[in-house]
Amino acid sequence: MKVLYVIFICVLYSCMQNVEPDNKINVGAAMNALGKITAQTISSNVRYVALETNDSSLVGEMPDMRVLEHAILVSSVNQCLKLFDRSTGKFIRDIGHVGTDPQGYAKDAWGKVNYWVDYDQNIIYVLGWGNDLILYDLAGNYKDRICIDDNVRYNLQQSYLYVTYGKLWGHNKLDISKSPLFCIDENSNHITDIVGLPIDLLPMDDLQSISELLGDYASYGGDLTMASFANGGKFYTAINSPSLWRFENDIRLKQTFNDTIYTLSDSKIKPYLIFELGDWAWQYQDRLEEGGCEKKIMIDYALENERCIYFHFHTGFYTKNRQAFCGLYYKADHRVVLMCGDRLLDTVNRQSLRVRGVSSDGCFIALLQPDELCDEVKKKTGSKEEDNPIVVILE
Repeated sequence: MKVLYVIFICVLYSCMQNVEPDNKINVGAAMNALGKITAQTISSNVRYVALETNDSSLVGEMPDMRVLEHAILVSSVNQCLKLFDRSTGKFIRDIGHVGTDPQGYAKDAWGKVNYWVDYDQNIIYVLGWGNDLILYDLAGNYKDRICIDDNVRYNLQQSYLYVTYGKLWGHNKLDISKSPLFCIDENSNHITDIVGLPIDLLPMDDLQSISELLGDYASYGGDLTMASFANGGKFYTAINSPSLWRFENDIRLKQTFNDTIYTLSDSKIKPYLIFELGDWAWQYQDRLEEGGCEKKIMIDYALENERCIYFHFHTGFYTKNRQAFCGLYYKADHRVVLMCGDRLLDTVNRQSLRVRGVSSDGCFIALLQPDELCDEVKKKTGSKEEDNPIVVILE
């Protein structure tokens, strides 16, 4: 009996040693059984916030937004940043201004402002004219200016940032260096390279053309930069897509054409979750090849909250007939639901919407122009055709 007990304990221990946590998001299998995702699949409370419209608060073309705990920050073409109340949509104030003076921030060639928010300290970081960041608080007060001397390795114009408690985590999207990941300590201005990310440098000497597809944030997470090379290769990426984010105390990273979501530390990375694509896999080293991409999946971006991960992807990414999909990965039971297309129906109000971000408190968010509203939501919000956009919060 004692011998059998010992054997049982040994076998049990051996099994326990071989058990690994399920860190796979099984997209490949789910592609064979597509489902339906509605707004109510994500949340039973879908709230529409009409942003106040007056002469001071007018939002321009191609609006983008960040939803904070009590406020909504909005950018648009040829406008400074504008702050609205999250509950009522009432306009609060402008944040800073576009200008070449010491407190002014930059707009790009299309009139857009690039910005990030430290949600913990409620500080807004806006890209300046040089390789610098202009800092404002939510009261509209100028706070500081951060300059990064090395504008090649740490080029802020081609990087996405996540800022928390004075640390700036950066991801250079154009793969021009061996260390596209970096962390800047705001107090000391010290920069640490974060190693471990697979890197295959782009053949910039063979670059033939670059074009932009602007404003379709729900499809690509940001403005799509499309590069073509002399050998027929292509490379598409959205520099301002949310490739870095924080969940609880962890900083996450999702690299274009890399199926792994990583957790970052000060100097290294470790895998968190892997998109298991099966036969749909698009290998990182083949990311410049257009041939066969109709049968390959490119994950555009991922958004994480406590309950699930929402992700958006395409097949045929380099073709005119690219097809969009969206998916949900439920953390508790590792269940995956995929849907062809990315328009989610609010079944209560009969309004379609496209998820495009996540708020500071983990609510998925969308944005609608007045001409996209169904009669029910138009009546509920009192929106007219010339009014500001409506922010949708899936609470």
